[in-house]
Amino acid sequence: MLASMTGFGRALVDAPFGRLVVEIQSVNRKYLEIFVSLPKEFGRFEHEVRQWIGELVSRGQISVRIYLIPSADTIEGLLPDPEVLLRLKYGWEKISQGLGYDPRSIDLSFLVQQMPLQSKVEMAKDTDLPILHRVVDEALQHLLIMKKTEGKALMEDLGSRIKELDRMVGEVEQIAPDATLKMRKKLSEKMEEFIKQGEEGEDRLMREIAFFAEKVDVSEEMTRLRSHFAQFKEFLSPQAAIIGRKMDFLVQEMGREINTIGSKSMDSKISHLVVEMKSELEKMREQIQNIE
Repeated sequence: MLASMTGFGRALVDAPFGRLVVEIQSVNRKYLEIFVSLPKEFGRFEHEVRQWIGELVSRGQISVRIYLIPSADTIEGLLPDPEVLLRLKYGWEKISQGLGYDPRSIDLSFLVQQMPLQSKVEMAKDTDLPILHRVVDEALQHLLIMKKTEGKALMEDLGSRIKELDRMVGEVEQIAPDATLKMRKKLSEKMEEFIKQGEEGEDRLMREIAFFAEKVDVSEEMTRLRSHFAQFKEFLSPQAAIIGRKMDFLVQEMGREINTIGSKSMDSKISHLVVEMKSELEKMREQIQNIE
């Protein structure tokens, strides 16, 4: 089913090491771009996260933010060792007395700053990967649901607009024969005028005939437009695959045909309809930019 490129998904899971929170946001982009922000404990799994995203999303800018809220046991393991703090306190008090400073300045804040650098952060294990996969997949499913919900709204909007374009093309088809008759009458009047001018008028007459032949017939453009409309409606079916780029190309082709009809038309009613069709097509183009 047609899907939007914008959406949001969130999920969380409680594990022995703490709570994992995953937030995935998607916005429209021409190609697939994935940005991943992981807690340092899970940094080694960035490749896997990208792979999971790429399997379910084909287009758009995807921002993945994963947070870790450590459990009470994990936090306790990160606290400084009291024995080390006691030794530091004793050592610094001795130094301060030897230098003539008040030992009472050696407080807890000072001691923590003097703690030797140590890495107590425990990196995630391979056994933690299934937990990460489960919560990322859940957030992805929420994202896809939102994308499809917005996609359904886009499909309905585009369907109504292509129907409106089809109606306006029908109006052009009804007006075109009358416009042709007016052009023929105008050409006949010019023929009589040019015939009176002799050889010089004959050259001008040939140019006018060529101009008339180019301007009067828009049947080919109308036929191609109808074909584009039919193909576009197929893209709106629930069975359609990822078609954002194909839709974009097809709308460009529609624009070319409508522009050609406008350049050929000498009738004010057709010119007015061409302006309306261009406006409708521009609205469609804006909507398509958000389709995956």
